[in-house]
Amino acid sequence: MALTFRGESWYSWYSVIIMMGCYAFGELGHFLIGIVSRPLAQDVKFGDQGCLPNRTDTNKDHIKDCFGSNYTSCSEMTINSTTYCEWNYLGSGIEYQVLAGPAFIAVFTVMGIILGVIGDLYNRVRLLSLCVTVYSLMAILTGFSSQYWQLILLRFGFGAGEAGCSPLTASIVADKFSLRSRGLAMSLFNWGIYFGYGLAFTVGNYVTQANIIGQGWRWSYFLTGLPGLIMMALLITTVKEPQRTDVVAKKASAEEGVLSENHPETDDHLLAESTNQVKQEKPNGFATFCKALKLFVSNPAILMLLLAASVRHTASFCWAYNTQIYFNLYYPEVDLGSWMLLCSIVGGSIGIASGGIISDLVVSKYGINTRLWVLVISQAVASPLAAMVLYLSPPYCFITLLSAYLFAEMWYGVAMTVVVEMIPAEIRSTAVALFAFVISNIGGNVPIFIAPLKHVVGGLRQALYIMYSGFYLLSKRF
Repeated sequence: MALTFRGESWYSWYSVIIMMGCYAFGELGHFLIGIVSRPLAQDVKFGDQGCLPNRTDTNKDHIKDCFGSNYTSCSEMTINSTTYCEWNYLGSGIEYQVLAGPAFIAVFTVMGIILGVIGDLYNRVRLLSLCVTVYSLMAILTGFSSQYWQLILLRFGFGAGEAGCSPLTASIVADKFSLRSRGLAMSLFNWGIYFGYGLAFTVGNYVTQANIIGQGWRWSYFLTGLPGLIMMALLITTVKEPQRTDVVAKKASAEEGVLSENHPETDDHLLAESTNQVKQEKPNGFATFCKALKLFVSNPAILMLLLAASVRHTASFCWAYNTQIYFNLYYPEVDLGSWMLLCSIVGGSIGIASGGIISDLVVSKYGINTRLWVLVISQAVASPLAAMVLYLSPPYCFITLLSAYLFAEMWYGVAMTVVVEMIPAEIRSTAVALFAFVISNIGGNVPIFIAPLKHVVGGLRQALYIMYSGFYLLSKRF
């Protein structure tokens, strides 16, 4: 007898784990820019400048004296005639925000739609393998960059590669899993976000500090791209393309008792007929896109979900792109690599998995439309916890952050599951890509306003109160 979990074969779960691993290294490369921004900016020369502790000085008592000093006073801070501060690049500013957000999102969102359309027409596993190869190579090449324009171009390329992960995997999962386990499967895949984000702090801080062969931050990118190529090899050689049919809908109907108990041969006939119909009526790319777009603009439920998800995504990116900068500014002595790895992987992974499990249980008891209950309640709880992260100092802020992640990160897997359940099978990849296009363009570009906003409201902490914890709360209002 084949091994199963929640009614699905072990191979289906294995496939999701491999795709999750690919996604994890994609997200590692995505968020790594925010962790190595200071040494990267000092090497390549871009962004804001300010007074910083001298990189050769190991006395933590001197660190806070440097921040906030002007150019003149910075050079005058000495002990025994030795200067312990220096005027250097901070790793922040508009150039950094453009590199972290718009440079990635501009290509990520457009290519997501293109790859989604292609994924509805051709082999998704092969296409996903190509995407993993592209962003892994872009990460490796980033380690060789010496000019700001090179970073921008490679960021474009990285975004183009990673764009295929969500739409292609969501479509594959929808074809591999039944209604009762689909939410958990999507949540398992999206663990890649939290593993990648958490590892970004570990790799970005510790590998950079190790200064391997004198290359500093560059080895952080080398060690991001190389494992990605290994995961690509596992994906292309061990994961099979699932049949693109309405089998999932048939399984759901069977669970509801719709299929005939007395005439199983009729069900087999209908299933075969459905399979042949899907194969014969494969639409062209333009027709697929138009059908998905029409469905989005004509469905108020999808539009409201888009609006809420866009606001929620903005909060995530505002925090993710500014976490390292925030702690470098307010708590520079903190060992951020270990804390963020713990909070992201433990809090985020448990949060998104529990969101999938809870939403599956709610759906089984109250119906498919009730998945959204999980989104509303979880974000309402997460908002005050996020505010406490900014209010408290270490280590208490990290304890609160872990708690915030347990609730805040329930949203993504559930939201993507809701989308694929509202979309016909033949346009799922395109629809998920279109959904990602909207929320990523808003969520990925709005954080650029953090740079000017912090000057208006009195600092980075105040700006994050508005655009991090505030947007958590705002998202549940929709």
